[in-house]
Amino acid sequence: MAVELGSHDTRGRHILLDVWGVDYDLLNDLEAVKDTMRRAAIECGATIVDDSFHRFPVQGLSGVVVLAESHISVHTFPEHGYASFDIFTCGDHIEPAVACDYIVRRLKAERHYARYFVRGDEQGIFEAQDFALARSQR
Repeated sequence: MAVELGSHDTRGRHILLDVWGVDYDLLNDLEAVKDTMRRAAIECGATIVDDSFHRFPVQGLSGVVVLAESHISVHTFPEHGYASFDIFTCGDHIEPAVACDYIVRRLKAERHYARYFVRGDEQGIFEAQDFALARSQR
């Protein structure tokens, strides 16, 4: 399967990332999660514009790092060792998979699943593993 990123106008690439088996305290630590997301943005070459985070009273947090190229967002469920991330980049000079890989490594996730979307293209939905395979065959 070939993935042609230049075949549509928007060139937006979007990864939905789920991670499991992450330490409770880490997923409940707003500063650690914020730092992870900001560093992931830097790792993939994105430009950070702003961020906004909220820690819930008992456990968990939600947040977004706004990028000139779009955003990285999160919602954590520390009681389940789980978090869901949304990594969306526009243009063709930022690779969201780099940010995705960084987040998985930094959180020391025991397991993760990523789904990759090419936004603006009806046929642009690929399993992350299929996309990686297609990229390696270019």
